[in-house]
Amino acid sequence: MIVMNIAVSRQDGVIVFTPDGRLDGHGSGIFDDTIQSAFHDDDSAAVVDMSSVEYLSSAGIRTLLTLAKEVKRRGGIMALAGVQEYPLKVLKMAGFHSVFTIVSTVPEGLLACGKDGIALSLIDELSASSEKHGMVSYQVERAGTGTARLKVRGSLSTLLHARITREDLVESMFSSIRYSIGLGALSPDAESALPLLGEMITLHGAMVWLPTDGNDTPDFLAPVGEDFGIPVYTAFNITLEGPFHEYISFESEDPDGISLEDLYRQLFSRAKEKQKDFKGIIALAIAGITAGMTGSGFARSPLREYSGGLKGTIMDEDAIGDWCSVTQIPHHTGDTLVSFGVGVDTTADLSSYDPVSLHSLAYLHPAHKGTSDQQLHNHGVIFRGVPWDKNAPLEKMIQTLLQEAEVADMRHLLNSTRFRRGKIGVAYISEVTEE
Repeated sequence: MIVMNIAVSRQDGVIVFTPDGRLDGHGSGIFDDTIQSAFHDDDSAAVVDMSSVEYLSSAGIRTLLTLAKEVKRRGGIMALAGVQEYPLKVLKMAGFHSVFTIVSTVPEGLLACGKDGIALSLIDELSASSEKHGMVSYQVERAGTGTARLKVRGSLSTLLHARITREDLVESMFSSIRYSIGLGALSPDAESALPLLGEMITLHGAMVWLPTDGNDTPDFLAPVGEDFGIPVYTAFNITLEGPFHEYISFESEDPDGISLEDLYRQLFSRAKEKQKDFKGIIALAIAGITAGMTGSGFARSPLREYSGGLKGTIMDEDAIGDWCSVTQIPHHTGDTLVSFGVGVDTTADLSSYDPVSLHSLAYLHPAHKGTSDQQLHNHGVIFRGVPWDKNAPLEKMIQTLLQEAEVADMRHLLNSTRFRRGKIGVAYISEVTEE
C-alpha cells in the first residue's frame, strides 16, 4: 500500500504543506483532512511543497484548487513550490498551470505570498502609537473618554458556597446588556432556569452560556432586531457600564503567545505609567487567536438544594471536582477566542472602591494558587469558521463572529490561557457598585 504523508509547518507566518506521495483520489482525501485540521483562523497564505509529489490527478488538482480558493477568501495567495515534471504536465493539460502561482523553491513561495519579513501584521495602517513589552508588540488607539463602571448583581459568596435559591435570580432583557460575565441561564421561566445555571458571557446583547445539563456543550442566542422580551436569568453578574478608553492591537513574537495573566500584568504596568487616573481595576474585551485555551465550567448548578455536606466553598480543592470540570491542558489552538472580564491589580491603592463590591469581582481558583499581585475573572467563547480579519475593528469583529461563526466552546478562562495575537478594548474602571 502506498502511503501519503503530509508534514505541516509555519515559516514567516505562512503555513507550509509538504505532501510526500501520490496526490490521487486517496492522497487528496488525506490532504483535505490535513488542511482542515491544520488551518488556523489567522492563516491567510499557504505554500505547498510539491518536491516529493511524483503523481497528480484531477482529484489532487481539486484539493489544490479548494485550498487556493480558501486562501483567496482570506485575502492571500497559495504558491506551489518544486513541482515535478509529471505533475506539471498534468497541470498544463488540465489548464491550471496559469491559475496557480508556481515557483521553484519554498523560499520563493514565501516571498510570493508577501509575508517575508513582516513581524507585526495587525492594522499597520492605523496612526496608532506603537509599544513593545518583552516579546509582545502593541498598537494603541485612544477611544472613549467617559466614565466606566462595573455593576455587580448577586452575591459571589452565595455562589461559591452553593447557596443559590429562586430568590437569588434576577431577570434581565437582552437589549440591556452589552458586556457582562456571570452565572446565568436562558429558559422560559425562573423555575426551569434554576437547575441549568452555568458560566455565561454577554457580547453585544448576545448570550453564550454553558448549561449545567450534563452535556458540557455551550448554547447561545444572538437576537437580530427586537428581543421580544426574551429573559436572561442570572444569579451573579458583572456588567460594564461605559466606554472602552483604548483599543489595543497586539502580537507576540513567541509562537506560544502570551498568557492571559501576563497580558493583564503588562496592561497594568503600562496603565500605572500612562494613565494618571488609573485606580487599579480594568475591564477587557479581547478577540484574538488563541495559542491554547484552558478553562473550567460548572458541572452542576451551585444551588442550596444540591450543596449537601459542603463545608467550605465549591472552589476548595477537596470540593471543586464535584462541582466543576477543569481543563488545564491547552486546547483550541489556532481558533478565535473572544473574552470579557475584569482584572484587579492588588498592588495598587484600591481604597477608592467600595470594599464589599470590590471583593465580589473575582475569586481564587485552585489553578491560580500562588498568584498574589492580581485577581482576574474572565469568560471566553471559542468561535470557528470565520477567518481572522486584521483590519476589522474589535466591535465589528465580535458582531461578525456572533452572526456568522460556529460557537465551539465556552468557559471560565484560566489565567494560563494564551493568545498569539488579538485586539483589546480596555476600560479603566472608576467605580464598582452593587445592585
